[in-house]
Amino acid sequence: MTSFIRNIAFDCADPYALAVFWAGVVGHPVHPDARPGDEEAVIEPPDGPRLYFQAVAEEKAGKNRVHVCLRSNDQGRDHEIDRLLALGATMQADHRTPDGAGWVVLLDPAGNEFCVTGR
Repeated sequence: MTSFIRNIAFDCADPYALAVFWAGVVGHPVHPDARPGDEEAVIEPPDGPRLYFQAVAEEKAGKNRVHVCLRSNDQGRDHEIDRLLALGATMQADHRTPDGAGWVVLLDPAGNEFCVTGR
């Protein structure tokens, strides 16, 4: 028997607000039953893993040991990075190379690291 990835979970102070950010990232809406102030929120893309956001009391401490890596579907890495920054991400580290390879490490509004790759 094997396992499958049911969801990727995000611990955060405000599940609805973080879900709204990630809904913009992946282009799928927050589940219609979710409301501001809820203890959890979900995004269920039909072609990818479910994103689950849950309220926790403690602040994020240290670097994520597991993180999401993204690749642009259409307009390229640099355009996608600009789009994500406009949504509210912040730049943490830039590892892009002139040949189009490399990646950028961004932080979501809760401080979770995620990458945008070139290939």
